[in-house]
Amino acid sequence: MQTFCGLTTDGMLEYLATIYKLDQKHDRVTTGALAARMKVSAAAASGMLKRLEEGNFIERSSADGITLTEQGRLAALQLIRRHRLLEVFLIQVMGYSWDQVDHEAHALQHSISSLFEERIDVLCGYPTHCPHGDPIPSKDGRMPTEKLVSLVELQPASTAYIRRVATDDSRILRYLTHLELTPGKAVALHEIAPFNGPVTVDRLDNLSQNGNESRQVLGHELAGLLFVELVSAP
Repeated sequence: MQTFCGLTTDGMLEYLATIYKLDQKHDRVTTGALAARMKVSAAAASGMLKRLEEGNFIERSSADGITLTEQGRLAALQLIRRHRLLEVFLIQVMGYSWDQVDHEAHALQHSISSLFEERIDVLCGYPTHCPHGDPIPSKDGRMPTEKLVSLVELQPASTAYIRRVATDDSRILRYLTHLELTPGKAVALHEIAPFNGPVTVDRLDNLSQNGNESRQVLGHELAGLLFVELVSAP
């Protein structure tokens, strides 16, 4: 097991990374939300949070909920970086598909050394994003900022590139592969039905040649998991 920022247990790192990801959704991070995400009891989550607070990795308040200190944020990003680099490695070198890598990377992330991590980075060509489109933090703990919006936030007739899929659910990833709606694909939003109804998109196989299209109808919740880079708006 490798240590990060003085931490001595893998479990602490898992909590810090989860707190970071919950916070990125702009939700107030609570013990209940954290316990649900970690699939543990509220009592177990509360006990770990006490340890993290005593170690100066988190702060807790009634107003802001659970927040990471700078030390906690750095530790979280180090683990997230390792996990996402492993996902790239598993696809590029080991031949896994993107719906398989989250589980495998999770099993490996606490076992490899820092040197192994650096070799992965070099071997894979210094990747900037994981296979699901999430940015890979830098070694010094900086997370790139990106101006992405959910597909359901676009106006009809907008065109965009899919850049990130906000789920690690293997069933959803396989379905999106079947639909050819994966990071890097270009789409045009055709219609969003009212009251959280279906979302209709045209997949543009070549954005510069709008004649080659394939129409797909997605549930509103699924479409909301696709984050895109806007190319043009009506």
